[in-house]
Amino acid sequence: MRQILSQVSDTVALKERPLVSASQLRRRVRDDIPEFVGAMRSFGYYAPDISYTIHEDETPIRVVFQVNQGPEFLIQEVEVISQDPEWDGALPDPEVLGLYKGERIRSSRVKDSTRELDRYLKARGYPFPRSRVQEVVIDHADHSASIYLTFDPGPRAWFGDMEITGLERVQQEVVREKIPWQKGDEFSAPQMEELRRDLSATGLFSVVEVNHGHELDEESLLPMQVQVRERSPRTFRAGLGYQSDIGPELRLGWMHRNLRGRGETLEADLQLSDVERFLGVSYTIPSFMRPDQRLILKSGYREEYQDAYDSTGISATGTVDRDLTDELSVGAGAGYRLARVEQLGEKTDLGLLFFPGSLLFDARDNELDPSQGFRFNLRLTPFVDTMDLETRFLKTYASLSNYLALWPEKRIILANRVAYGAIGAEDRRKVPPDERYYAGGGGSIRGYAYQKVGPMEDGDPIGGLALAEINTELRFKVSRNSGLVLFLDGGQAYENSYPDFSENLRWGTGIGYRYYTDFGPLRADIAFPLNRRSKDSAYQLYLSIGQAF
Repeated sequence: MRQILSQVSDTVALKERPLVSASQLRRRVRDDIPEFVGAMRSFGYYAPDISYTIHEDETPIRVVFQVNQGPEFLIQEVEVISQDPEWDGALPDPEVLGLYKGERIRSSRVKDSTRELDRYLKARGYPFPRSRVQEVVIDHADHSASIYLTFDPGPRAWFGDMEITGLERVQQEVVREKIPWQKGDEFSAPQMEELRRDLSATGLFSVVEVNHGHELDEESLLPMQVQVRERSPRTFRAGLGYQSDIGPELRLGWMHRNLRGRGETLEADLQLSDVERFLGVSYTIPSFMRPDQRLILKSGYREEYQDAYDSTGISATGTVDRDLTDELSVGAGAGYRLARVEQLGEKTDLGLLFFPGSLLFDARDNELDPSQGFRFNLRLTPFVDTMDLETRFLKTYASLSNYLALWPEKRIILANRVAYGAIGAEDRRKVPPDERYYAGGGGSIRGYAYQKVGPMEDGDPIGGLALAEINTELRFKVSRNSGLVLFLDGGQAYENSYPDFSENLRWGTGIGYRYYTDFGPLRADIAFPLNRRSKDSAYQLYLSIGQAF
């Protein structure tokens, strides 16, 4: 309130200007009083007591305003009145309009209520409503306020023909299959926003506008328009990272997002580091057999040279993903991987046939820098080795991340993550080394070397059949582009399919710096092992793009 009063005060705004006379200052101060009263009333204080004192004997002259805001005037009644005598629709509750009985009246809320009333009507078949505040009655006897809103709903409408403009390479069917209504359905403005959001999510367009005509046709149908601007179909991307236990990493990628005119995506990715080399391609067909479903085909060649194992192989998978809601999706498919894996001098040739299944619930507000919501990921994959049919196992993995803003404007964020994995197999030797679980490293337990937490043999990691991880971060936004992070990570990989919780978790902690860009934060973390062993380094350093989780 002090800030608002300062903004409307000429005495404050002109305090640096030289005065012609003392009477000029007194006029300026007196003129501020009605401005203060108006500002107080806009916040629900209709009986303020404001006085002032001018200390002319001081240098510079000091002006003191004494402000007693007085009692709060509370909303007692909200009435919504239709100007259409034939109106028989349901009227919104005051809470839907942002007006709550018993709360202090505010001018901004009253003005906004007309916009909310128009939005309410547009969601129920009326594209041209006109709402206004008819009257606000202030009762000084009981410090109450009564608000009267009126509206003219205008004509009721139904969706008419759709006109699509701006398409060059994208076929019209891509847009039309996203339309959530049929011609002749009752008009609903929220469905227009749903269409705009779904078209933007395809990645095919840089601009999407969904509008309607200014008048109805003779059948009360409302013409609709979609105007788009296509994005460049090709994108090249590059990324650099560094982890002190792995070294530098280079990632390159190329995408064609509209290969055949229906939003098909062809991608190629190259990943290079001292321990891993990968070259892969993927092809995605959206609206596969139904609008909410997509087919994803992937193939790739991978080499790994880890302390735990060496592996070389090629793979191919095909999966079908379906969106059940805006947040929930499921997927299932099949794949085959041909590989040679060596661990502790023993080489194994593999022909793994696998059937991946997934469930993802993602309610985060931002993918690269979330501040609220949560994400749950579940994967189930049966494997069978076609070169040794006795080698068969079920690999399960689940993770849950949640985000909570602890301070206004997302200044402090508490982020937590838990993960659990288990492999159902008769024996660890029945599971290829590169399919077992390992813990430690930048995406697991910071402070420990990559894959160095869990079962060991002759000083080298050999992997386990179960995994447990827990991560927590406190993220501080210290300026528009800079932030600090305090984190604690814990976890363990276990020899058997069920975690042995008598075996202590390994913990690491540290501090990180974030530089926020338009595409996401740049991350630099330094981590220290809390259960340091003789083979562990004193610290680990991690550089990458995006939050740790």
